[in-house]
Amino acid sequence: DVCSSDLSDHTFFKIGAPRAFLSADKSLYNKPFASIPSGFKNYDSSIFSFVQGEAVAVDEATKTASVSLTKDTKTISVQYNSLVIATGTTSSSPLWTLHGDHQLSKNASADIRKFLPEAKTILIAGGGAVGVETAGEIAYNYGGKDMTILSGGTRLLPRLKHTGIAKSAEKQLESLNVKILHNIKVASSTKLPDGKVSVKLSDGSTKILDVFIDATGGTPNTRFLPASWLDGSKRVVTDMSTLRATKAPVGVYSLGDVASFSKNNIMDAEWSVSALCYSIWSDLGGNSTRGKALKEKKYKQMEADMQIVPIGPNGGVGVLFGWQILSFLVKALKSKTFFMEKAAGKATGEDVLKA
Repeated sequence: DVCSSDLSDHTFFKIGAPRAFLSADKSLYNKPFASIPSGFKNYDSSIFSFVQGEAVAVDEATKTASVSLTKDTKTISVQYNSLVIATGTTSSSPLWTLHGDHQLSKNASADIRKFLPEAKTILIAGGGAVGVETAGEIAYNYGGKDMTILSGGTRLLPRLKHTGIAKSAEKQLESLNVKILHNIKVASSTKLPDGKVSVKLSDGSTKILDVFIDATGGTPNTRFLPASWLDGSKRVVTDMSTLRATKAPVGVYSLGDVASFSKNNIMDAEWSVSALCYSIWSDLGGNSTRGKALKEKKYKQMEADMQIVPIGPNGGVGVLFGWQILSFLVKALKSKTFFMEKAAGKATGEDVLKA
């Protein structure tokens, strides 16, 4: 039997968030979300159940997970033979990851769109893919703004080994009148009564802005887990090839951004699924059953850079298998739609990459 638990009863296709939440096209606002119960409607209730709630504790001795129910005041215990930890990370802003019910992310989108048309000054904190994509979407949809990105380091897109991509992104953004400041971070921000935002920067200066968007990284959702299962960054210590959580008892697995091996990309979240399923099958005694034996599957992470970063709908920057690709290919692959057409299929499993 399979039991799934989540604070939201909808999935969130966060890859498409910059386009859906910042576009002037209202038809896109609901595209990133899909109902979890509806995605499993063809499964018999005897083999699948969904519990809307927050995992608050795991007892490794009794193999139980405690879940605080969203629509009730009680906490229930769920028994498991196999535990898959795929809780991801939580970003500073609900624009980029779920902060509970999916309506919170929709509300954050509505709030930001209310101010963008008339905003004159915009600051984006974070020079990763989300920050770059956000600047591109705003520049395209609401041109003529005084917009600045704080990279937070020495360059944009710091996770990529290919430094030329960062230079290309900076050049494209500057052509859209977006300013880039390096080696400066946001120390704190305060919403003012008139709707503006006061932002204190790491260099000691303070800026009063019409719109401030936090596009910095997320925090692993692992507070409910035994500390002994985690590494120094609070992610689950996970064997990359088998997806087994190596510091947890047998029967615990992890994948996605919360796993220690992950580069926080969709390949590590999806291409590793077949290896995860094989490990679960094997650990439950699959090889000792009379059924057909399965071929062992192990995950091999892509070492070369793989990332496509739209800067508006007409192009952007990207690297595939370590090689930089031209802007028109970025448009063809992702910029045009942000993969939004795949959102529903990701929720049901009908559109999942195969390793």
